[in-house]
Amino acid sequence: MTVMRTTLENPSVIRQGKFFYVFLCQVLLLVVFPYLKQPGLPLVLFRLLVAAVFVSGVYAVNDKRAQWMTALALAIPAVALNIVFAFRPDPQIAVPMLIFTILFLVLTLVSLLQAVVRAERVTHDTIYGALSVYLLMAITWAAAYSLLVTIHPGAIVMDAARQNHKMDWSDCVFYSFVALTSQGNGDIVAMTAQARSLSILEAVSGTMYVAILVARLVSLYSSGKS
Repeated sequence: MTVMRTTLENPSVIRQGKFFYVFLCQVLLLVVFPYLKQPGLPLVLFRLLVAAVFVSGVYAVNDKRAQWMTALALAIPAVALNIVFAFRPDPQIAVPMLIFTILFLVLTLVSLLQAVVRAERVTHDTIYGALSVYLLMAITWAAAYSLLVTIHPGAIVMDAARQNHKMDWSDCVFYSFVALTSQGNGDIVAMTAQARSLSILEAVSGTMYVAILVARLVSLYSSGKS
């Protein structure tokens, strides 16, 4: 009875550990992606799982119905276009698909970031939330790179040994994580000014996020101790 009363008085109790589950799902999706990237049903299944994870993430961190309903409204056309594209690859479908995907990911990213920044104290769940935001940043930038190479196929190219290989989603994800972490891997090169601009912005955003996040967590920890 005591637990039930506490839950009813404080609905946030239900959502304890929300960041941990979002982070765990993101890691699992990155692990299983190489095995589900084949065209057709495996790719459809993967993208449905991605949409479900991020919609549930928005719902978990935001009590405003309008915000997670907006995320759901963006996810539905994105998933529908992804399903059509999986069976009939066509640049005319890919462009609106990626636009809806980017809008959906940006909304999810903003929701998670707001929840992390508004945290009143540092907990293990807060740290998982910060990591979730970092991973989602890379995925969002990957969608932007995918849109760019769809519009301009030569914007980002592979090394000479794989010159006939076209950039796909897994290549964009890999390049995005390399740019975000400033690793500087040279087997994928940004050729156009637009691609280089996006790469610079991602590298700067990754560095600034880590610096600002550390300052924020240290401030919360210090205020909590005092």
